[in-house]
Amino acid sequence: MSARCRECHAAIHVPGDVHVLAMRCTYCGLEQPVPDVEARRQFLLEQQREARLDAERRERAEQAEREAAERHEERKQARRGRWVAWLGTLVGVLVGPTIIAITVFDLPARLGFGASGKDRLELIERQLATGGCTPVIAPDSQYANSNVTKLFPIAAGQCARVFAAGGDGHSTLGLKLFGPDGAQLVDGADNTSDPQLQYCATAAATLRFEIKIGVASKGRLSYMVLACPPPTPDAPAAEPEPPAKPAKKKR
Repeated sequence: MSARCRECHAAIHVPGDVHVLAMRCTYCGLEQPVPDVEARRQFLLEQQREARLDAERRERAEQAEREAAERHEERKQARRGRWVAWLGTLVGVLVGPTIIAITVFDLPARLGFGASGKDRLELIERQLATGGCTPVIAPDSQYANSNVTKLFPIAAGQCARVFAAGGDGHSTLGLKLFGPDGAQLVDGADNTSDPQLQYCATAAATLRFEIKIGVASKGRLSYMVLACPPPTPDAPAAEPEPPAKPAKKKR
């Protein structure tokens, strides 16, 4: 397609690209619009309108996809919440009675009822009182589901005797004795229902005993500390008398 220049009337090739709205004369250099400039402008406007409509359609489609994904996620969260609630209900139905039974079973011991071994310590206290032992910590009991530790004083020249006893929930106990510096004073007593230790002090001090309970053990236990006189050394054995000399025979 060609047209004539308005200035020199030379033939000008019309560009076929619809986006080109002007052409230049190769002879005089005059720039003028293409013959069908209005049609091209209308075509470009229509293209822009179609592009805008396509963009709006894509945006609406993407928005619809996002909303569908959100609804799907909400339904999934709702199903998960119902599943968790159902599982919690099932656990409560199955485990709840067990927990209640354990708590009710353990409640008397927590309230101070039930066997604690205190009666055994009271018998030992009365027995050792005849030998001059006096209580530093009188027989006492408590509920324990972890190790128990107590402080007590001891005078110089006295021997501290520490006792522990367990009730129904403590079949085996361990007992250790520590000095003011935290060092263990004597070998501990382990794995027995009634452990006991003895330590004779050369100087006044504050000592500490620790009762070690078994794994998963809980219930009431008792303890007692007595101050006893030091043991007296054994009396030396009497020397045997020399044998009598035989009498001389008279002639």
